[in-house]
Amino acid sequence: MFQIMMQHIHGKTRLAFFLAPIIMLGEVFCDLQQPTLMAKIIDSGLAKGDFNFVVQHALLMVLFAILGLIFGASCGTLGSYASLKMGEALRQHLLKVALSDRQPGGLEPATLITRITNDVTQMQNLVMMVTRGLVRSPMLLIGGIVMSAIVCPDLAPILYVIMPILVIFLVVIVRRSVPLYTQMQQSVDTVNRVMRENLQGAKTIKAYVLEPHQMTQFNTDNQHLQQASQQATLATVWLSPIIQLMLNLGVVLALSYGGSLAISQTISTGQIMAFVNYMIQITTAMVQTVNIITSFARALTSATRVNAVLAAEPAEQLPVATDTVPSGSQVSFDQVTFGYQQSAPILNQVSFELPAGQWLGIIGATGAGKSSLINLLTRRFDQYTGTIKIGGVDIQQLSLAAVHHKVAVALQDSQLFSGTVRSNLTYGDQTATDAVLTAATTTADATFVTQLPKKFAAPVEQGGKNFSGGQRQRLNIARALVPDRDILVLDDATSAVDQTTNAQIKARLQQTRAKRTTIVISQRVTNVMDCDQIMVLTDGKVTALGTHQAVLQQSAFYRQLVQTQLGDDAHGHA
Repeated sequence: MFQIMMQHIHGKTRLAFFLAPIIMLGEVFCDLQQPTLMAKIIDSGLAKGDFNFVVQHALLMVLFAILGLIFGASCGTLGSYASLKMGEALRQHLLKVALSDRQPGGLEPATLITRITNDVTQMQNLVMMVTRGLVRSPMLLIGGIVMSAIVCPDLAPILYVIMPILVIFLVVIVRRSVPLYTQMQQSVDTVNRVMRENLQGAKTIKAYVLEPHQMTQFNTDNQHLQQASQQATLATVWLSPIIQLMLNLGVVLALSYGGSLAISQTISTGQIMAFVNYMIQITTAMVQTVNIITSFARALTSATRVNAVLAAEPAEQLPVATDTVPSGSQVSFDQVTFGYQQSAPILNQVSFELPAGQWLGIIGATGAGKSSLINLLTRRFDQYTGTIKIGGVDIQQLSLAAVHHKVAVALQDSQLFSGTVRSNLTYGDQTATDAVLTAATTTADATFVTQLPKKFAAPVEQGGKNFSGGQRQRLNIARALVPDRDILVLDDATSAVDQTTNAQIKARLQQTRAKRTTIVISQRVTNVMDCDQIMVLTDGKVTALGTHQAVLQQSAFYRQLVQTQLGDDAHGHA
């Protein structure tokens, strides 16, 4: 846990982190002087009628109060700075790891969101606790015990009896509460996941009239969270009242026993008042210690969950000359095998050669491995066997930047980001001019943008919800065209558009990208039949490869697909 904290505290933040507890010692010192000064005012000032002594020590109390305020405010400022900067650095690190993760599988988005938000907040609270509470409360507790024994040793045995009882009780409660807080954090994760799924899948839920079922499921998980929180709270809820009860009984005992000693002139009234004030400080410190332990338990659970994300961070690559973009645009796969599990490969011994400037159409049943092939080409995943080359260079020897400066991809899942049409279209080229954007939208048949009131400055809502599915796909294709990469991949990128629009997009792409390397993945025969090569994938294996006429002879699946989609025209196209 502390390793994660220190890993994300650097420079001025680290200085603030270590300086804050030192300054806090100053506040604790000032707080501990107040009861002693008050005792002197009572015994040496008021008892003897020395008004000047009273004024001098009262001013001294004010001075210590002001100094304590300054020390406390400075510590709080530095602690907050360290906490917020650590949280900022940790969130950036977690998001970087999540985006750079190239392992098949991994943590679900709902879990990542919870860990980047809720768990990081708990870690921030831990930093505040370490810089302020972890110093103030123990030091005030120890200092109060020491000072009370020095000021009034006759009443100190009261503390010697009460404190061991409280410490034993505290240890028992902590050992019981930490596992309960761990369960509570896990329940929070579950509720966040279920709530996110319900909100994102609201249309599907309504379509199947599953509102009562989903509400029942959510209520069950919500009740589990409530029960886990209740158990964790009940484990510690008695701790603070019992501490206050024990120490207040100690105060009553100190007043009664101290009063009898004062009558016999064994101790003074000022000593009794100082001892009582120190016991009040001890009570406050004990209660704060309980809160610190509770926060520590929650932070410990969060640190474990955060560390699980950080553990997925890929190892640093060797500093080789990989940033140079290959000059050629040919693509080759040689005996490539990939799977989320080694026992069940998604792609099995895939081999093909796509010469520069040719078009490759990939077709196959759902789950055949078409999108996985593109994920490997763009280095979405790196765990595979075999060799993948771009321009004759193994992509494992290329940096991610070099790969993405060579390949542009338009995916079926046309994700748009909140902002403007321009900010979405210029993801691959921030310097693209209006002329470039216009050409890209024209090719992608996204000219509806010019009909918008603000054109390229038109707003885009989260997920592009203010556009239809077909419009989002056309903007997605335009975004891939803007940077004008040597290799373009269209992964079922026109599945949501009508046949007429699809034909128009295909015709414009064939015109603008003639003799340029292009890979088209589609379930529509018309999208791939004019390609230089057509590859049929079946259960992760290449079962046919060649021209349209050649593949018709090689693959029964392709023949059936052509017959189904083209009907009587199938023979004409053949």
